[in-house]
Amino acid sequence: MNIEERIRLVDLAVGSATVSLTGLTDVEINLAEKLCQHFELKLGTLLRRAAAIEIVGGADSVSDRLREAAQHLIYD
Repeated sequence: MNIEERIRLVDLAVGSATVSLTGLTDVEINLAEKLCQHFELKLGTLLRRAAAIEIVGGADSVSDRLREAAQHLIYD
């Protein structure tokens, strides 16, 4: 699956994804904040995208999901 296909798959799950800091460690929250600051992203948007990635699978850790979410959001 290429990046465009992965983004489309995650796009389909975004509507079912919820935004929450609950369950995230301080390290994961810090990473999310750093990604948002560096790439000028909104925290809620990043967290929703990461939650959608969790729904579709393929990323093992929260950190991986946050990084992939940031990649998707800056890809456009």
